[in-house]
Amino acid sequence: MTIESPATVSTLGGIAAILQAVAWPLVAFLFFLIYRTKVGAIIDVIVQKLGEAKHLKAGQIEIDTEAIDRVVDQAGRAANQQEVKKEIPGNQIEAARLVGEKLDASPVAFSQKLDAVHRWIYGLVDEYEKVRRDLGSCLARTRAMNEITAKIRAYALVAHPLLPSLMEGSQPGERLAAICILQVKPELGQFYWLVDRIMQEEQAFILFHASLAILELVKTHRYLSRETSGEAIRSALEHVNGFSGGKPDQNTVDVLNEALSLLRG
Repeated sequence: MTIESPATVSTLGGIAAILQAVAWPLVAFLFFLIYRTKVGAIIDVIVQKLGEAKHLKAGQIEIDTEAIDRVVDQAGRAANQQEVKKEIPGNQIEAARLVGEKLDASPVAFSQKLDAVHRWIYGLVDEYEKVRRDLGSCLARTRAMNEITAKIRAYALVAHPLLPSLMEGSQPGERLAAICILQVKPELGQFYWLVDRIMQEEQAFILFHASLAILELVKTHRYLSRETSGEAIRSALEHVNGFSGGKPDQNTVDVLNEALSLLRG
């Protein structure tokens, strides 16, 4: 029997350790080399699934708002170059349609969509209240408020389920949001609520937009009768003309007179 020397045993042990360390990476390399096509396909599938999972997760939280944000922001920016007097700008109506389509295409649940719309609308309500609070009466404030109303209109169709709560809201910005929704989607049942806004609201900006919404109702023949509707509008017009704090807003007067003229015709 041959007895190995301690040096030989140590050398053999080292060689075995090296072979053991190299064996698994070598096997893995050979496996990948032989099955590289199949492994590549598997990796592609895994990457795709991870991407879908990430998008779904983002969708559940944000509903992938990038495309919607672009539409809304574009409508807002364009508002500074538009003079709104007697009709809602067509590009804002188109923006509302596009936002509706993009949100409808989202795979997430209706409740998640509504939660997102609630955040968007009330974010703009808060922005309106901040502009009113922080900026004095000036051109910059008017432009900022015009931009906000344009953005609300872009959300108007998807925000329609929020209409009852916005109409009953305690903040002027909430009621303005309800008015903007009715400008894009006029409703017969809200005619007298809009007239009440003329009679009760204190902010000239809201009075003007309420008059625009009334005009949209008249244009689309959403009123009970010419006589009763005309009487209501004349009362609102008398209220505006009787403003004791200064000169009445001429744009509001012009819009209400336009509505009366259409009713007579």
